[in-house]
Amino acid sequence: MTSKPKAKKMVKSAGIAPETTGIDALRRLLREGAAIYEARRVGILESDDPEHVHQARVALRRLRSLVRGFSDMLTRKSADRLSDLLKSRFQALGPLRDADVHAEALSQTDHAEAASREAASLRADIREQLSSDKALSLKTEIEALLHDTNAVMRGARRQRLAASPVGVMASRALQTAWTELLSFGPDLRRLPRGELHEFRKRAKDMRYLSEFFGPVFNDDPKTMSKRMAGMQDALGIVNDIDTMRAAEASNETAPGLPPDADQIEADALRTAQKAWKKLRQIPPWWTGAPLS
Repeated sequence: MTSKPKAKKMVKSAGIAPETTGIDALRRLLREGAAIYEARRVGILESDDPEHVHQARVALRRLRSLVRGFSDMLTRKSADRLSDLLKSRFQALGPLRDADVHAEALSQTDHAEAASREAASLRADIREQLSSDKALSLKTEIEALLHDTNAVMRGARRQRLAASPVGVMASRALQTAWTELLSFGPDLRRLPRGELHEFRKRAKDMRYLSEFFGPVFNDDPKTMSKRMAGMQDALGIVNDIDTMRAAEASNETAPGLPPDADQIEADALRTAQKAWKKLRQIPPWWTGAPLS
């Protein structure tokens, strides 16, 4: 497996510093994330390694969190266009990612061959789609959407936020993301599955924004980010089991579930709840004034 791209590497490559303005930080990070996605796109075309699909989606998800966090300094139309651009690519890779996870989960069972065939078929389909795609590169499309500064940041309020040091928008985005998480309540086990899935997505926003912008604050987000990552891993397992169940329910020829799926799910949910309990006790690290 190839190494995972880290948000900190993106921040370093983009040259984000405390004095970087909000709009410059957004542009630079979007550009770096698009480059990571394009490299993984080539990997999908040339390799059967499932990690390329996974990391292409991670790169897109990071960028979606960035746009969501910084949407207050963009017009609604501009933010929606960026979000839709990233979402379409993210969703296109979803079925193959699910199939890869399914194949890995069933690799030691009697259903291994069927799951592997399904993943291979979807991989061939996505390669054909990517090869025939005549659209501009993701980087070029993003730059085109952000080209007209006046249209993207119409209004004095948006322009002030965009021209301020990045820490201003970052602290605003982090506080909003954290408040959204807290609104789900203290016990993840009480959440309906749809709500739990939404919580998982909002936790990704919080984690990725922390990784992007932690370096411009005085306090270190490492403790929160580490626990957030552990919670997300556990919730990812719960989500994978749910996805397999849904596939089995809708398709009689679906490969099926691991024999200990229920226990795997229960253990993962218990781990996630334990992490969430500890996370809620960590004081916000982004409330201090950003470095200047």
